[in-house]
Amino acid sequence: MSERLYSYTTGFCEQCRTLVSARILQRNGAVWLETLCPEHGEASALISSDPAWYEASRHYVKPGQIPFTLGNQDFKGCPDSCGLCPEHRQHTCLPVVEITSACNLRCPVCLKPEDGDFGMSAAEFRHALTRLMAYEGSVPLLNLSGGEPTLHPEFPEFLRICHEKDVMQVSVSTNGLALHANADLRRLFRDTGTVASLQFDGFKPETWVRLRGRDLSDMKRELVGMLEDEGVRYSLIATVARGINEDEIAPIADFFFASKALSLMFQPVAIIGAAHGNFDSRQRLAIDDVVRKLQKCRHIGEDDFNPLPCSHPGCFALSYYFQIDENRFYSLKDFLGKEAFLDVIANRTLPGLDREGHEAIRERIYSFWSAADSVADNRQVLARIKSILHELEGGRFSPKAAFDVGSTVLRSVFIHGFMDAATFDLGRIMKCCNHYLQPDGRLIPICRHNVID
Repeated sequence: MSERLYSYTTGFCEQCRTLVSARILQRNGAVWLETLCPEHGEASALISSDPAWYEASRHYVKPGQIPFTLGNQDFKGCPDSCGLCPEHRQHTCLPVVEITSACNLRCPVCLKPEDGDFGMSAAEFRHALTRLMAYEGSVPLLNLSGGEPTLHPEFPEFLRICHEKDVMQVSVSTNGLALHANADLRRLFRDTGTVASLQFDGFKPETWVRLRGRDLSDMKRELVGMLEDEGVRYSLIATVARGINEDEIAPIADFFFASKALSLMFQPVAIIGAAHGNFDSRQRLAIDDVVRKLQKCRHIGEDDFNPLPCSHPGCFALSYYFQIDENRFYSLKDFLGKEAFLDVIANRTLPGLDREGHEAIRERIYSFWSAADSVADNRQVLARIKSILHELEGGRFSPKAAFDVGSTVLRSVFIHGFMDAATFDLGRIMKCCNHYLQPDGRLIPICRHNVID
């Protein structure tokens, strides 16, 4: 049995729920996180099916961006000092606020336990958002989650507070049942510019029964049609598991590129919360497994994806695409070049919302413009890029203007590998840039909260 040791870290014992010594190693053509508990012995979990992808991903790390202020100045040890603490290595790219545990589904794959009983008040939300503004200076993006957040009795007030606090874009993680049934709710989303981040796990009835407990295949496609007809911004989020819907990964991407969705997120199943007991390690997909499946989508190239530089390389992979016309998409990575692309996406969820990222894209547009006549195919791309440049230069630069233009011309595909107890890596927690905003204003790394709290 061939082995190659990459590094040592701290993991988590599923049985006694304590932090234990761990190491990351290559064994027989895959990469594993192997833990050693003094009481319960060794355990291992797949973290990459492709050692070449894993090794390359380790070169994508950029220096972290520290928040203006911290939620916990007193470091007593990791991960017990979360807040964020002085030892954390990244600011918040995407804050997530769980506003209720109430839900109208009982999904077998849910990251949350089924016995939750929680509801955040609008006053608590206002306080937490005020604290977040102090940490970050501004909040370009915010996600409301749950449970099913649209069931919160004060849901419209949460959206109003976000507007009052100048949150540029709010997304709401939703199963879509209430949106499908309630035209007034869809109108609220439309009128406030809120993005519906819609669970969309595939097309086969059996996929929905296995992951969500009931067949929602027809309802989801009907809802997508409603959202598009009524002018509601939306994105798609697909939970994927080996042996259940991995064969639907490329078809979901094809559906996304043919739709008006702003983005597509794949989340390989994490065996935690309600999913613990309903799924097992054989159904776990690594990020690189999803990348390979996506290459069957005609719009996605072999080298389009790379890890998000600001987070730990095991957390995210992503790609962005300019939409040239109804059926043509052009990789932002190819357009900017690898190094400029990494600089533009470092330390932010969406590219070009800061002045530096905007200038990098703008300069590349000009250089592309000057070279366009040398390649015949470039002329079609140039026509679209000229219109983008005209919109960007039509007024003084602002993040809001850049977002509004970007949402019409840029499509994004993300892969987010949530950790569970078996794949927990303390090094990833310290670089996490996706945090749950708590009612008291503390920020807790998502996987730390899901696994330990």
